[in-house]
Amino acid sequence: MSRPAAVAVWDLDGTLYRSTEACRHYARGIAAGLAEDRRRAYLAALDDYLAGASGNVASDGWEAAVVLAGGPRGASRAYADAFARTRAFMLTDECALEVPEGLVELIEQRPAGTRQVLMSNTPAFGVMPLLERLGLLGLFDEIVCHAEKPERFAARLHALARVHDVPPAAVISIGDHFVNDIAPAFEVGCATAYVDPVRAGPAGRATFEAARVEELLPALAAWMAGERLAAVEA
Repeated sequence: MSRPAAVAVWDLDGTLYRSTEACRHYARGIAAGLAEDRRRAYLAALDDYLAGASGNVASDGWEAAVVLAGGPRGASRAYADAFARTRAFMLTDECALEVPEGLVELIEQRPAGTRQVLMSNTPAFGVMPLLERLGLLGLFDEIVCHAEKPERFAARLHALARVHDVPPAAVISIGDHFVNDIAPAFEVGCATAYVDPVRAGPAGRATFEAARVEELLPALAAWMAGERLAAVEA
């Protein structure tokens, strides 16, 4: 295998697709176990988060569903039964999913030698069928499920750079969860592209950042084409 010029590491939920309905479905499953007088306020608080009214509550909608119910941060799958039911719901036509416009074309038309990797904390049962439904299954050179982000993510990024014989600055982590997808990349010296639709994370720290994936695509295309050193040093 020839040496890649760069490695792009993509997150799944909130990055390769958007779906507030999936987070709401998860929250409804959690709400079923709450006291009746708490349910309405809980679901309203999640709606506020998804609308961008309380971004610092959690790093993404899945985590917000847990935190607002009284669970810990960093435990997006804390309610296992509700989570599994939601992943099944996401495979049906009842759940609206949106792939950012231009994303498929960016990955399909990437420069020769640019390796595309997907790393998700979700187990394979929730990843592979979902990618198939989204029309994204054949786009990636490597797919890692149950990636144990953030704990093992820095080590995984370092290993990718070593295996493909590229400097860390030639690896970019693209995701919407600052703690899971962005902060560990700093440890390794990788580039970062942060999607922050509800202003949940610190601003100005990632190599690239925007509220929507579509806004990042021109910068990512240029980065994959070789304009990396200037972006990292800027």
